[in-house]
Amino acid sequence: MMRTFASEESSIAFEGNLASGELFKLEGGSHHEVGALRRATTAPHLDFLILPLSPIRVPEIEKAIRSKIAFSGYKGIIHVQIAVKDEIVFGAYDNLGRDSVIVNGTISPGVLDDLVKAETLRGYSPSLRTRSERMVLDSEVSPV
Repeated sequence: MMRTFASEESSIAFEGNLASGELFKLEGGSHHEVGALRRATTAPHLDFLILPLSPIRVPEIEKAIRSKIAFSGYKGIIHVQIAVKDEIVFGAYDNLGRDSVIVNGTISPGVLDDLVKAETLRGYSPSLRTRSERMVLDSEVSPV
């Protein structure tokens, strides 16, 4: 998903127990909520990081995620959001769990079909979840 939404106007937010990993130490990050990118958990207090999501930064972010970041329980990344021009276009919440992942309707269904073929997703179905049309993904996904 990062590669799909990467642009000079994109940002990605991670929330969870991140302080011990490489992701939290990447340069150019902010630990404060900005625009549409907000904390999804108020208690317990979790680490929060927003990074620019330009195409050139994607490999660096992917490498940091793969370093030692967990995607289960409260051991690593719990929530991920991607915003383009201050609009959330991807959100994976609650440990990227089933029925907790949304994608803005502006993404091509072909991209989602490719993710299903690659077995990154089991499937998806259209749903209205907010002001704009969203796609609800029917399985866990990796933000990479």
